[in-house]
Amino acid sequence: MKNLKKLFITFIATLTAIACGEPEIPVELFDVMDKGAFARKMSQTGKYNFFDIPSSSIELHVEYYDEAKGANIAEFDIDIEYRDIIYGGSKSRPRTDFLTISSSEFVVNSDGYLSSDISLPFTGALAAVGATAADIDGGAYFRYHFTITKKDGTVFTNENTGPNMKSSNALRGVCGRDVSIECPSALEGTFNTGIVGWCGLTTPSLSFEWVKAGAENLYAVVDGDFSYGAYLTCYGGWTGKPMGNLKVQDACGILSPTGASQWSEVYMFNDVSTSSDRKTLTIDWQNDYGEAGVSVLTDWSNGDWPDLYSTRNSIKIKRDVTFFIA
Repeated sequence: MKNLKKLFITFIATLTAIACGEPEIPVELFDVMDKGAFARKMSQTGKYNFFDIPSSSIELHVEYYDEAKGANIAEFDIDIEYRDIIYGGSKSRPRTDFLTISSSEFVVNSDGYLSSDISLPFTGALAAVGATAADIDGGAYFRYHFTITKKDGTVFTNENTGPNMKSSNALRGVCGRDVSIECPSALEGTFNTGIVGWCGLTTPSLSFEWVKAGAENLYAVVDGDFSYGAYLTCYGGWTGKPMGNLKVQDACGILSPTGASQWSEVYMFNDVSTSSDRKTLTIDWQNDYGEAGVSVLTDWSNGDWPDLYSTRNSIKIKRDVTFFIA
């Protein structure tokens, strides 16, 4: 039987959806937010293309929330660092200032909330960390840290913002962004998968499909089963699936999961490897609820798998995938 925790959360979520109606309307929390503050991501567009740095940029629109509808926020500060996951961190650049937006620059948007339109150009990211195109690699990423300072001096960062605030689709609290340096990607297609789940049982081969979802290098599992059949086996035939907004991201051959399940679980890939004959792609994954598996993907509809990794040059990547929710 599927874990009761997930069944209960699913039931409550269903009741909430019926009772509360449209989930995309900004949630009014001001009566219960005595001291807190956060920025809510309303939209994000753009990408960092390794092959087109001058034209690459991330554009964000955020709304500000506190007990006075954002009026007690003094500034929104952005820091940046470059994280090298290709050469074991040897090419990383430390955290430094990128941009500070004072409250005098906030504008009231069409929904009546204080907000900012924020541009994070690729060229600006390089300049901020003191790097050139020759110093970075496709597959690595820039990490943006967002900090809110209120007029009374209190500060809110990723460290003191709860995970539910960051992972909730309704709240969409944003404490930063991980922006991968992308390369062209073409991994859509069908394949068969066998998996050894965390319960120790092996799932018979099942068919799955990756389709592009929202970006050139993001892929969703068509039926939402990010466990690739492990739930079916380890939960005794239960047909529930992770769903949510989970996707596979291809950053120049380095695969990683993004988003969260319908139960706000965050996934990570411990290891990804292509067999020497390119017929098999193996993904060793886990999530922060304790579920895990080794998925073996075969019979890809596009023929041979390309070289794909969670490591590069046999260097183990230990990326903190729970830092921000994409």
